[in-house]
Amino acid sequence: MKIEAEFVLEDDEEIVKTIYESIREEREDRVEDKRRSYVDLAIGANRLCVYIHGEDIVRVRAAANSWLRLLKVAEEMVEVVKECELRGS
Repeated sequence: MKIEAEFVLEDDEEIVKTIYESIREEREDRVEDKRRSYVDLAIGANRLCVYIHGEDIVRVRAAANSWLRLLKVAEEMVEVVKECELRGS
């Protein structure tokens, strides 16, 4: 059985691009991993889509948890850098 999950992050174009750049290598290293799940990323103007595909719902859920965590950390780091830049100005 094919299982698919899709997550969409929408924000300013610059933020979306920064987040994409920070996580894309994770995808390149793990296009198809031992867990039999794989991830596709798509970036548009102000949108980043993460597509997770797999044969097993448990593996897709685990991959989704990992990728959502990566997105959250990347987004939080963008905010921290922004705040530091504002304070330094």
